[in-house]
This record gives sequence, structure tokens and C-alpha cells, in this order.
Amino acid sequence: MQLEVSLRVPLYDTEDEDKVKLCFENLLDDLPEIKQIEENKLTYLVAENLPVKTLERLFIYIRRKGILDSVRKCIIYYATLDSVVINLNKQALFANKIAFITEDSSSPLGNVQLIIKTSKPYEFKDWFAPKTDEGKEIQPRKFSEIFTL
Repeated sequence: MQLEVSLRVPLYDTEDEDKVKLCFENLLDDLPEIKQIEENKLTYLVAENLPVKTLERLFIYIRRKGILDSVRKCIIYYATLDSVVINLNKQALFANKIAFITEDSSSPLGNVQLIIKTSKPYEFKDWFAPKTDEGKEIQPRKFSEIFTL
């Protein structure tokens, strides 16, 4: 099973496209091709077919910050049968910070959506943000145990 990773950011008329592209630059090591698409009368900047290593920075970050439980709740809230959407705060990414969006919070200029298409969204959740006990991962799983590249 492979993962398809993409990034999607709304672009409003009042925003400078180059500044919004900073969200991509601040999250990704290698800047991919960014397309502009129109959907439901809104404009989005989209990067598709990102390498799975794109997830590595967030994987390390949530462990270093000790926020596995919070991220797990976000993943559960936004998971579907074939994908996981991780919403990140646009203004925070612009400032080269990472802030996860919960169902109770949102960015007024829209969220940055990291979209992971997979037929195993719950297995992804258990790898990316496993259950914890007093902040320690319970049965951490290796990526290769669940997915193939």
C-alpha cells in the first residue's frame, strides 16, 4: 500500500501568492511544483505527489513537542475511509512555526491541508500519532510494517 501526499492552501484575493507559497517552503525541504486551481469559486495553491519523507518533519516535531495525543485527535476528527487530512495554521506556517488545527480552531485565512490518501487511514494514525500512556508511545510501529514505498 502506498501513500499519496499532497498539500493544499487557499489563496485569497487579498493575499500575495509568493507569501502564501512560503507556507510550502517552510514545511517542505524541497519545493515542489505548485499549481493554482479553482474550486467552488475559491483559488487554491496545490502541490501533489509529494514524497512520503514530507511527513518526516511533522513526525519528529510532534514527538519532540510531546503532542501525540492532540495530533491523534486531529487525525481522528479529519480521517475518512480513504484519507487523512492534517490541518495546519496558515499564519503559523508563514512564520515558520507549526500549529495543528483542531475542530475548535481555525485560521481566518484558511487552513493548510496536508492530505494523505491511503486505504489504511487508521493504520496511518497509529503509526504517525500512536496512543500514549503518560506521554510515552504504546506499541510504536515502523512505517515499513504498514506501508510500502
